[in-house]
Amino acid sequence: MSELSASEKRFRALVTATSDVVYRLSPDWEIMYELDGRGFLSSTSAPITGWRERNVHPYDMEMVNAAISQAIERKGIFELEHRVVRADGSLGWTVSRAVPILGDDGEIEEWFGAASDITIKKNIEEEKSRLSLDLAALNEEAAATNEELHAANDELMLSQDKLGEVNSRLEQILNMLPASVVVIRGNELLVEMINDSNLLYWNKTRKEVIGRPFLEILPDLSDQPFAGQLRKVMETGQIIDVKESPVIFTSADGSLRETYVDYTYQPLRDTDGNISGVLVMSFEITDRVISRKLLEGYTAQLSNTNDQLSISNNKLYKSEQRFKFLIEEAPVAIGVLHGRELTVETANAKLLEVWGKNNAIVGFPLKDALPEINDQPFQKILEKVFDTGEAFYANEIRAMLQHGQALKEYFFNLVYQPVMDYTGKTADILVVAIDVTLQVNARKAVERSEEHFRRLADLVPAKISNALPNGEVTFFNRQWLDFAGMGFEDLRDFGYLEMLHPDEIPVFQQGLAAAAKSGVPYISEMRFKNTEGSYVWHLNVASPVMNEAGEVIMWVGSTTNIQSIKEEEQRKNDFIGMVSHELKTPLTSLNGYLQFMQRKAQKSGDDALYQGFKQPLKQVSIMTAMINGFLNVARLDAGKIPIEKSAFNMAELIQSAQDEFRALYSSHIIICPHLDEVAVLADRDKILQVLNNLVSNAAKYSAASTTIEISCQRVAHWVRVSVLDQGIGVSKEELGKLFERYYRVEKNNNIAGFGIGLYLCAEIIKIHNGKIWGESEAGQGSVFHFELPLSGFL
Repeated sequence: MSELSASEKRFRALVTATSDVVYRLSPDWEIMYELDGRGFLSSTSAPITGWRERNVHPYDMEMVNAAISQAIERKGIFELEHRVVRADGSLGWTVSRAVPILGDDGEIEEWFGAASDITIKKNIEEEKSRLSLDLAALNEEAAATNEELHAANDELMLSQDKLGEVNSRLEQILNMLPASVVVIRGNELLVEMINDSNLLYWNKTRKEVIGRPFLEILPDLSDQPFAGQLRKVMETGQIIDVKESPVIFTSADGSLRETYVDYTYQPLRDTDGNISGVLVMSFEITDRVISRKLLEGYTAQLSNTNDQLSISNNKLYKSEQRFKFLIEEAPVAIGVLHGRELTVETANAKLLEVWGKNNAIVGFPLKDALPEINDQPFQKILEKVFDTGEAFYANEIRAMLQHGQALKEYFFNLVYQPVMDYTGKTADILVVAIDVTLQVNARKAVERSEEHFRRLADLVPAKISNALPNGEVTFFNRQWLDFAGMGFEDLRDFGYLEMLHPDEIPVFQQGLAAAAKSGVPYISEMRFKNTEGSYVWHLNVASPVMNEAGEVIMWVGSTTNIQSIKEEEQRKNDFIGMVSHELKTPLTSLNGYLQFMQRKAQKSGDDALYQGFKQPLKQVSIMTAMINGFLNVARLDAGKIPIEKSAFNMAELIQSAQDEFRALYSSHIIICPHLDEVAVLADRDKILQVLNNLVSNAAKYSAASTTIEISCQRVAHWVRVSVLDQGIGVSKEELGKLFERYYRVEKNNNIAGFGIGLYLCAEIIKIHNGKIWGESEAGQGSVFHFELPLSGFL
């Protein structure tokens, strides 16, 4: 073979240290090459044919062929003692062993084997069987045999030293990786191997962890999922891959150290395919948990060394395979560049995918394999790493790579780690790259979006702000800064709370606390002091932005100047109050005059005239109630509506009002089918006003001769009063707006009213710590309820 990889060179050096014959076979057992302690015996591109006929003793040929057929059929290990014909024609004995190498499809790709000369052992056994040999000759032969055994033992120790050297190199490579790596074995979760990065992350020494149970090393992780996941991997063989997992450590002083990692649990199997442990590869991503997600790597399974020479050789092979597996199967891009020419010696599938290339580039210098990077800084950086022997680290480094016909932009977290030869000079460069293009592009998109938001916020007329969950403001738009007459830092540190009206700060803080729990924006009318020292009314909306766990991650505030609206409302309320007072005087006189005329008609016996006065008196009563409603609205706004509570029976109140309702609304049938005797502590006149308003609405919005039903029942610690009608009903969209001031259903503009009745009802019930609501569907009638706490439960 004209070209040998560095791994094959190391392998040859190890084979040279042993006297055994090592060979490589094709799937059907034709020798592809042979090696012994002197190096290559033969090497050819074509299989070496006729080797069995040339070397195997004819007496054992049938047995050897049968054993080979069985090994091929079961895809298992071949092991057999048999006689051979040496090159000088003498008879010898050997023990041959061969292990199949399986491909991804489970089929045999080749065989790897070794043959040990056991002729001396066989001769000793034959000599022992000859009882005629004298004791002196036997002792002499035994001494010679012991000398040979010592020599064989020396060879075994030499091979074990070579194995230790390879494992040391593997450990060096593992310690170069930016990932934390640990191998866990058995149900007790014993730590078998761990690299320096993992020791640093655990804050432990190698002596504290090797050979000890995982939960004994880190008892503070017992209530976290890791131990259960490790056992699950060993039970099922299922790979567990977790992103952004929290890991909490308890420090010696009792404080908690919270970290985040991406980690993978990979089952490790022995030569029989049984799961014997778990390979753990993790990346700590605490500082980038939002914007970066790292993939975890895989490493190869490590096997216990054996005290036999042939098993030692097998261990050397497995160690080499573990190294290859670590690179090939790792979920991050890993490759090895060899020599000053930076020849691509190894590139795993992930690295080839990132480069947009295939295995054809292996064996070529990097400048030829990736010509598009020649004008980029990577070649010079690699040459500097090679010359200085100092590693190079970079985060989010930009690269333009050719994928197909397009040159695409990528970003990587990159490590160039020099690998030294036995002289201490740089021989290879280990390349580890993590593709963070998605995270970088996402962050840039967020930054562009934030800049767009800031510019947009400066254009809108409202005052816009952003704050952290703890209330620290991170943004004020231009309208806020102009209104306050301050810079951002002054307004953030001192100005905002100083601008709030002192009377509104406690209510505002309570509203924010409620919004943080419910996730519903807190809307309030507040006063802020301007640069002239005057307080200006604003409509303030504080909207919490929640994450998936229901936690506040940000506050968005919108504050709109409503001073002119407030002044307009005040002028309107003043006008309503003035007009209502002015109207009450003539209306009171008119009511008294009509009542006088009605009594006079009654005394004269003129029944027709007496009945004729009922309708105008009814209209005067309705007009009086409407004026009182306007006055109460004005009093509500001023906070001066009078409430005089007393204990009374709600059922008795409804029964006493029933006759008046029947007289006022004689066009309808008013019934009270269910009245519970319940006592409340409330303002009797105000509650009667609420009941009268609900019955009046039921009569206005339902046809003549239909039934209006009034009921009263006890519900837990509440009394519920309900007024049901058979009227036109209200749509669900409008039902929630009925209790707003001056709101009237659009399609009912032909019915008299100003839209303050239900608003006034809601405010009166609110003052009594009760609740009021409606249930309705268009065309299906309506029912309105209000509830008051029972006397003794206020």
